[in-house]
Amino acid sequence: MKLYFSKTSPYARKVLLVARQLGQMDEIETVPVNPLEATDDFLAANPLSKVPTLVVEDEPALFDSRVIVEFLLDRAGMNDAGRAKTEMLKRQALADGITDAALATVMEKRRPESEQSSYWVERWSAAIDRGLAHLEDGAVNALEHWHFDAMATASALDYLCFRLPEIDWQTKYPETATWYKAACERDDMKATDPRD
Repeated sequence: MKLYFSKTSPYARKVLLVARQLGQMDEIETVPVNPLEATDDFLAANPLSKVPTLVVEDEPALFDSRVIVEFLLDRAGMNDAGRAKTEMLKRQALADGITDAALATVMEKRRPESEQSSYWVERWSAAIDRGLAHLEDGAVNALEHWHFDAMATASALDYLCFRLPEIDWQTKYPETATWYKAACERDDMKATDPRD
């Protein structure tokens, strides 16, 4: 398998964390790519030019981190149905929503200041804050095991620290911050740190 990724993508990081946890990294060739300067082979795999993208032999390429995570879980025989899985998917969706809002904010702030939309930045900031409040209100307590929902959450929180350090979420949400700090001590989090 071949995984097109960007080291700074929190979505790609989530996939790498899941692959590591499932012991599948030996089967995955990682190919760093800049989606803004995509190669022909990457565009053939993913016409949307987005990371992560997983190319599997004799199958159509997979894109969107949630799809890739489901595929990896299937390969590991760990994709069971039931209420617990639904709750994990909900927590992953919450983490991905925080990441979506954070990434949109980062991209908007890269535009010339005269072209930035304060309306959208405020909406995305409010979405991030509501998502963090939901984590603090109990969702983070359900992340006691290092499953894909926890990996998505750790990736989202670290992306906030990496790209939006001006958001002082760790003071406002101390239980979430404590969980995040413990997650950052994991070897797989250190190995996938985008700052290195």
